[in-house]
Amino acid sequence: MSNTLSIYKASAGAGKTFTLTVEYILLLLRNGRKEFEHTLAVTFTNKATAEMKERILETLYGLKHNIPECDGYLKVIQMRLKELNVE
Repeated sequence: MSNTLSIYKASAGAGKTFTLTVEYILLLLRNGRKEFEHTLAVTFTNKATAEMKERILETLYGLKHNIPECDGYLKVIQMRLKELNVE
C-alpha cells in the first residue's frame, strides 16, 4: 500500500471528476484491490460524491465494453501508464 497523498483543487468545470476518475482507475490497474480499498476521496457535497462514484463505475463499465464515450479516459489512462512505465 502506498502512503502517497494527492490533493486536487480546482474550480467548477475544471475537470476534477475526470482527473479523479482517471487516478482511481490507475490505482486499480497498478495495484489491484488492495490499493483502491484504502483510497479516500473527499468532496463537499453528497451530490458531488454520488457523481464521482457514478462516473468511476460508468467509466469502468465503458472501458470493459469498449464504449466510445470512454475513449477520452482510455487515451489519458494509456498515456499515464506510459509515463509511469507500466505496460
